[in-house]
Amino acid sequence: MAYIDESVRPGEPLSGFDLSGLRAVVTGAGRGIGRSAASALATAGAEVVAVDIDGDTLLDSVARMRAEGNKVIAQAADLRHAQEVQALRSLVDELGGVSILINAAGVIRRASSLDAGLQHLDEVWSVNVRGLYAVTQELLPALVQSGAGSIINVGSLGSVLGLKDRAAYAATKGAVRQYTQSLAVDLGPAHVRANTIAPGYIATEMNRDWLANDPAQRERLLERVPLGRLGSPDDLAGTFVYLASPASAYVTGQTIIVDGGWTAS
Repeated sequence: MAYIDESVRPGEPLSGFDLSGLRAVVTGAGRGIGRSAASALATAGAEVVAVDIDGDTLLDSVARMRAEGNKVIAQAADLRHAQEVQALRSLVDELGGVSILINAAGVIRRASSLDAGLQHLDEVWSVNVRGLYAVTQELLPALVQSGAGSIINVGSLGSVLGLKDRAAYAATKGAVRQYTQSLAVDLGPAHVRANTIAPGYIATEMNRDWLANDPAQRERLLERVPLGRLGSPDDLAGTFVYLASPASAYVTGQTIIVDGGWTAS
């Protein structure tokens, strides 16, 4: 057994953030948080397989990343369908494996707990939990084979706090957090790490219409955030690179909250 990992050399801490020679799969990469994660990893040197259900949006995002000199491959897939997840696995195998998986694909639905039935739950569960689980399980053999894999799941404040009119969504994110912790325990001996990033209120396509239509709610949110603003997808980029890289080689089973101080206030 190795008692010390010297992959990050003393006196050279920034060397641990270099992702050159590594391959990453990023789901939900067509927009928002997933797109920011894919771009950040590619800029840090990784080859990125960008996955999204919306093929047109994905191709546009990938074209922009490639224009910046990054190596990015587009793969349209609906993670609710087993055949499309298996096709992703086949692509990864053809490319030679993967060492980083970022599960950023997700949906949010708002409804009072009094009105949210099983169909409402199924809509968010099928993507946020079942789709995430399917991709992870399909790629686990390749992540283990890499010898130093990293799984990063996108959670939410809803995994640690109650959210009004989003009980089903919060339930899915709580499930993701617990799944991630169990992965960390199960996969540690195989040198695969698993962590969750829990964003606060981020100005993404999923949130913009809601916030634009309810300016009073937007002001209430801003009053709660010590930094005085909503987050942007790029506010998460550095955390993704850190958790994907050797710089976080001793970090697993953790939930890193990126919320502008919301949970501290």
